[in-house]
Amino acid sequence: MKHSFYSLSNTEQAAFVLKLAALFILLNLVLGTLLYFCGLVFLSLFIFAISLSVFAPFVDVPSGVKSGSLRYYSTLLIGEKIKNNRLVLHGGSLFDYYFTLDFNQTAPERKKQVLSALIDGLLILIAEHEHGKPTAIRIHATSYILNPRTAKKLGLHVCQTDVIQQLILYFNFVNLTCSLSFLTGRLTLPNMKKIYSFEGELNALIANKAYLQRLHARL
Repeated sequence: MKHSFYSLSNTEQAAFVLKLAALFILLNLVLGTLLYFCGLVFLSLFIFAISLSVFAPFVDVPSGVKSGSLRYYSTLLIGEKIKNNRLVLHGGSLFDYYFTLDFNQTAPERKKQVLSALIDGLLILIAEHEHGKPTAIRIHATSYILNPRTAKKLGLHVCQTDVIQQLILYFNFVNLTCSLSFLTGRLTLPNMKKIYSFEGELNALIANKAYLQRLHARL
């Protein structure tokens, strides 16, 4: 699976982001004007927030990669820079889904594609650390793809999603809806109760490498 955005030249990447930014501004101006004439100007802030949640990953992710605060372990697994022995992992964003998913495939094929890419990323993470000294790195991840049963087999456990993370998830409800709709090929609303946060030791993940490899082979 290729991430076609990073196959573009720097000029083409910048042109895409600028076009998207222009669309974002135009959309908000048009809707803001309509709401003003309808006497519903107070809704403009709501519309702005929703559209910003959709637009933001197309800027934040490439910028984070460029600055070094984010890195790809695979096309659909992103990690933040390790701080205080804590590694925060993210499944692919709407930006990544847009540039990596094959929309000629069926929904089940795309789901396999996503799961395969996540496993690829975890195996790369393991490969980078398995031959070194035992690590004290803890992993934290939030996902609507990984379920608690599979996570347990990887040495991860469900943890309470903190209030700030919950607010971020609800703020990104439309963003998540777009991502899931890309995945399923139809309008799909996220079940917020099935978005889990996981934690565990990187050493435990390394110990379960064989299970990951078997799971990957089945895909």
